[in-house]
Amino acid sequence: MEDTKKTYKTYKVNKETCIGCGSCALACPEGAEMDTDGKSKIISSAKVEECGGVDLCPYGAIEVEGEAEGEETED
Repeated sequence: MEDTKKTYKTYKVNKETCIGCGSCALACPEGAEMDTDGKSKIISSAKVEECGGVDLCPYGAIEVEGEAEGEETED
C-alpha cells in the first residue's frame, strides 16, 4: 500500500519585515488577516499554501516556520 501522507508547511509572519500593507490579507483572506499591532498574522497555513505561500507577501515577511507530515490542520 502506498504512503498517502503529505508534507504540510506552517507559516509565520516576520513582524520586523512586515510593513502592515495588508496585501496578503487581501489576496488570501482565509489564510492571513491584520493583527491588532497593525501587522499581518497567519490564521491558516493550509490556506496560505494554497494562495502562494511565501510569495504571498511582496516584502518577504511570510516565512516557513516548519514542516510536518500528516493530515491537514488549521492553525
